[in-house]
Order: sequence, then C-alpha cells, then structure tokens
Amino acid sequence: MYRLLIFALFYLLLLLVPLALSFLGPDSQVMPPRPLPDEFAAGLAMVGFTAVLLEFFLLGRFRPLSRTLGSDLAMQAHQLLARSALVFLCLHPFLYSLWGQQHRPWDESYAQALRIGGGSWGLFTGLLALGALLAMVVLALGPARRNNYDRWRLGHGVLALGVLILGLHHTLASGRYAQLPALQVFWSILALLAAASWFGVYLLRPLLQKGQSYRLSLVKPLAERIWEIEITPTCGSPMRFSPGQFAWLKLGGLAPHKDHPFSISSAPLANGSLKFIVKEAGDFTQALPGQAIGTVAYVDGPYGNFSIPEKAQAIIMLAGGIGIASFTGLLADCAQRGERRPIRLIYAEHNPEQMVALADLCHCQNLIDFQLLPMVEKPGADWNGLVGRLDAQGLAKALAHPAVASIAGQAHYMVCGPAAMMDGVESHLIANGVPMERVQSEHFQYDFHGCSPRALVLRRGWLVLSLMAGFLSALVLSLRGATG
Repeated sequence: MYRLLIFALFYLLLLLVPLALSFLGPDSQVMPPRPLPDEFAAGLAMVGFTAVLLEFFLLGRFRPLSRTLGSDLAMQAHQLLARSALVFLCLHPFLYSLWGQQHRPWDESYAQALRIGGGSWGLFTGLLALGALLAMVVLALGPARRNNYDRWRLGHGVLALGVLILGLHHTLASGRYAQLPALQVFWSILALLAAASWFGVYLLRPLLQKGQSYRLSLVKPLAERIWEIEITPTCGSPMRFSPGQFAWLKLGGLAPHKDHPFSISSAPLANGSLKFIVKEAGDFTQALPGQAIGTVAYVDGPYGNFSIPEKAQAIIMLAGGIGIASFTGLLADCAQRGERRPIRLIYAEHNPEQMVALADLCHCQNLIDFQLLPMVEKPGADWNGLVGRLDAQGLAKALAHPAVASIAGQAHYMVCGPAAMMDGVESHLIANGVPMERVQSEHFQYDFHGCSPRALVLRRGWLVLSLMAGFLSALVLSLRGATG
C-alpha cells in the first residue's frame, strides 16, 4: 500500500502540472480574467486530458511501472482513472458561463463547443475525441470485451489513437491556456510519449518479436478442459523471467491485438522453453488443442510481480480453478532451490477431474515442508480431501486444518482464482486479522464490483484522488483567473 500511495501522489502532481504552467510566461499575465465557472471548466479539461495521456502508461505493459506497482494494480488504476478522465471531460463544456455570448478570438473552449458550427475544427475534433473516449469506456465495460476479445482489443487500440490525435488537436487549437508556450511544450512532450507507448505496443514490439520467435512444441491434456502447452525458442534470445510472472502469448501470426495473458507455469528452463497451463474458456483457448505442433508463437513479457517475498516466514497459497497456473512455476522454482520455509497449498476445484497433478508439473513432493490440501465441491466416493467451495466457510475449514493452523498466524497469503473467490478470500482473511500487506493477489479479470477490504481501499483511494484533482482544478484556476 505504501507504493500505491507514492504512485497516487506522483500521479496527482502530474495532473496538476498544466495548471501550474498556466501561470508561467509573460503572455499568461495579460489574459483578461474570466468567471470562476469558466476557469473551473478549463481546469477540468486540462486535468482530464492529462489523465487521458497518462492512461497510455497504465496498460500493465510499461515495465518500470509493472515491476514497482505491479501489472495488477496498474491495470486497475487504468480502468478506474479512465472513468475520472471521462467524467472531467464530459463535464467541462457544460460549466462555461459563455452561452450565447460573443465569440472571443482568444478563447474557443466555451459552451458553443456543443453547437458544431462556425467552421472551427478545434471544436469539432474535441467532440470527436470525447465521443471516441466515451465509446472506449462503454465497450470496455460491456459484453463486447467478453464476446470477442480480439476484435475488442483492435477497436480499443484504434479508438485510443484517435482520442490522442483528436484530443491533442482540440487542446492546442481551442484551449485558452494551450496557447501559452510552456503548455504547448508540455502537451507536445506528453502526447509524444503517449504515442510512443501506443506504437511500442502495437507496432514496435510485434516487429521485435519477429526476431525472437518460438514454436509450439507440446500440447498436453492435464485435466478436464485444461491443457499444458510448451513453446520452444527458435531464434533470438529466450525471454528471461522470474517465477510467478506472466506473458502475453499469440500463435500463428504477429497481429498485435491477438495476444492473450497467461501465467508462466514453469520455473526457468535451461533451453529457454516456456510452459503455460490454460483452460478452455474463450475462442483462443478452445482452439489450442487443435493447434499443430510447430506452429509459430510469439511472447511479450515478462510482466507482473507475483513472487514469494523474501521476508515471508511461511507461505499459504490459495488457488481456485485455473488460478493454479500462477503457483506451479513458483512451486517448481521452490523445489529446485530447496526452499525450506513451510508452504501450504489450498487448491479448490469444482470436481476432482478438473484438478491437475502437481507432482508431475512442479515436483512439489521434493519440497522440504510442503502440504497440499485439495478441496472440491462434488467429490467422488473415494475422495479423502476437503469438501466445499473456497468461500468464507470453506476457507475457515481449510485454515483450521492442523497443517495450516500451525503456520497461519505468521504466513504470507497468495491468492489467485475466479474474481468472486478472490474477493471472498481477501475479505475473510482481512476480517480475521491478517494484515492487508500479507495478502497478495493476482487478478486477470478487473471489474468494479469487488467488495473485499482491498477493493474498497482502491476504490476509495480512486474517489479521493479524483475529487482532489477536481477541487484543485477549481482552486488553482480560480486564482489564475483572478490574476489573469
């Protein structure tokens, strides 16, 4: 949480940079003052567009941010802060007090922006940028993302580039303070960096991947609708990674919108091969069993920081369903290193047929102090593990097991699985006195509905950050308007 607080403060300072720059330069001192609503509207516009440009770095693929904040938190910040930017930019045209007043050549960012006319391309591109941003947010929250992920990714990327180009043109052509040299330099630099991030993801990285290709070398069934795939490098340097990280995988081509995130399910291998455990869930994963051996593959990574902390005295892993893929690489690495700390794995599935054989995947039987506690909802007649779901009741039962209870008080908890299961596990652990910093989660689905203490802290932090940005927009530019 300390790193998250530092990120929030740094992010807020970046949002306020254009407001501070509006005071710089001799030209800023000769602008006639405006009513407070007009200055507030301009402030929201500047803060909102800055937030839009910063969104290009919160994609989970900006490695400095991924290593420090983690891809998990970066992606959640990306989704939440996009909402703030959209609200700020949608509000700002309605706050101007210049409805019906005479056109002012030095200021085109007024309420008549909603009345397309007068031949002002700056106003027109602003409306197009706002419409594209609204479409991005709506499509990201709707069923389009789930129904056809590849198509949604392509549309999201195209719309993002449109928002960048159209929004920059609107800002430079119609913004009152954007005419100041200091702000022109700021917008230009930040927009160029955002564009570089976009081109890096959609153009540069696919080209670099062409020289670091892999081939599909194994497609093996592990359990009901669960497969292990292995890709082996054919040219270039193999990807280096730490156990617990994930990569974006694509098969058969370099199209940038057709890669999908999967946890790397093995420890680093001598030949540079990468292994993944996947479950048939969507179009991409359902097609994996039919992929021919030798199919070309490309990876972008590694990302994430789902690793065992060095200071942890004991580790309790809680895996639900395909969430087990995040732990097999960690366990394999622990087995290779001769890890001596106590490790307990609570592994929950719907039925025994959907559980993978961990001994074959990660050789956890070689660990010095390890115990597996399997849990299923529908056990067979010969089942001798735990019975139930990994919800509050099932977790309480698992934590009361003698092998777990002996280390539960000092353990570090690592959680990965379906969103509802993770939300319930986090809530139960924190409600029962486990410090939040000792609960580590790996999400691959991000939504707005989690009710665990961690999810609530993130949402409250987002609301406070957004309100502070809006309040400071009004405060700073009210001072600017009074002195302009």
